Amino acid sequence: MGFVDAVKAYFYKTASMQRILSNYPLLIILFLGATLRFYNLGVIPGETFDEIFYPLYGLNYLSGEKFFSVHPPLGSYLISLSIYLYYLMPWTDTLASTAFEIANIDPVSYRWLNATTGSALILVAYKLSMQLLNQTSFALLVALFFCLDGSLLVDSRFGLINIYLSFFGFIAMLFMVKAFKNKDSQSKNIALSLIFLGLTISVKWNGLGFWGVGLASLILIFLLSKINSSMKKNTAMVSAEERLKNLPLMALLIVPFFVYALVWIPDFIFMDQFSYSEKHQQMAAFHSNNLEESPHPYRSAWYTWPVMMKPVGYYFAANDVLLPDGAKQAVFTNVHLFPNPALYLFSLLAIVVMTLAWIRGGYEAIVTKSYTSEFLVTSFILIGFYGNLLPWALVSRSLFLYHYQPASGFAFLALGFLLYKATLQRSKTIGFLYRGALILIIAAAIYWLPFQLGLDIERDRFYQMMWSKAWI
Repeated sequence: MGFVDAVKAYFYKTASMQRILSNYPLLIILFLGATLRFYNLGVIPGETFDEIFYPLYGLNYLSGEKFFSVHPPLGSYLISLSIYLYYLMPWTDTLASTAFEIANIDPVSYRWLNATTGSALILVAYKLSMQLLNQTSFALLVALFFCLDGSLLVDSRFGLINIYLSFFGFIAMLFMVKAFKNKDSQSKNIALSLIFLGLTISVKWNGLGFWGVGLASLILIFLLSKINSSMKKNTAMVSAEERLKNLPLMALLIVPFFVYALVWIPDFIFMDQFSYSEKHQQMAAFHSNNLEESPHPYRSAWYTWPVMMKPVGYYFAANDVLLPDGAKQAVFTNVHLFPNPALYLFSLLAIVVMTLAWIRGGYEAIVTKSYTSEFLVTSFILIGFYGNLLPWALVSRSLFLYHYQPASGFAFLALGFLLYKATLQRSKTIGFLYRGALILIIAAAIYWLPFQLGLDIERDRFYQMMWSKAWI
């Protein structure tokens, strides 16, 4: 037996090590995701884009200075915690040494927790996919898409709060699906799902999109139970009646909003300026009446998000570099909230295909009075996508591409599902399309990575990579 074989044999003796080695594709994806999110985390100067708000709010909680925010406080709490924990590290000075001035704060202090959360979201997406279909290849595809999406990547590298909304929202979906599928620990999974729904809403109000997914899923289950009462026979899931008994509508209407109210308690103790109703009236007034006199340069209509017509510029700097021949070369350092164009395009196509297939499946369910577990999976994905996208049509204030992140996560699930189904086909053409899609997604991730990590690029290359003037 050779040395390598001996090492393998030794490691495979333990069940835990065997599980680790068998999950190496997931570990590679997680390592890649974490590397991208932590690489040169503090190189881009602080107070970039909306970092003029949230890190300052987090710092104010620590310094005792009162402030007003147009969003619920959980995101600011987490950034405050991030700063506090960072300055407990032995290689840092004390927080007091910064005089609690945001200009004196190391940007890594309010970014590292976002990078950690963004990395963990990849694992959450994998776990959710496994619960939906219990197919490793499907789950790995979805994890890869969450890893390579430029929008989620960029917001994981700055002191913003969007990544927390997606993180809590998809954790809520994970426990919801676990509660729907399994009798074991069902009450615990239901409780955890409702708690995380409350935390999602406590980051931003558009977290209600995830809550709407739960509500719509309950309604769908009720309607399907009317078509065929023996869901267990047809789908290998717990019966609809049992689910509705264990997850009553009242719990969904009460528990998340009770959690939301609890989250506000530290803020009210700290602020003691306004009552609960007064605070929410001010927030509602801002979101409903804040119509800009001049349009924001990076605003975009909700229906353009799936084709990323208007990425958001976060940071830009230009410098002249002296070349060996004495000439000057303009070098740009640029960060855009820049999704993966190939991933977004293929995800949109997947949603269209899945929607058409769902309509046909719904018609067949009504006619035959039966349905499959696959129909339930696609229903959940489509509810998640449309439930997190279509409500934005009702909003009149400026909207931005990062608002699409929750819906895009469900689009990634749709794409992963269709690509997984493609692997089950023996057609060479379908296999070619499957490999071609993955190659294009990975190539696009590499090509536009400088826009997402803020890497220095030459001026001419910058404009070459901006395929559309609207992207600049």
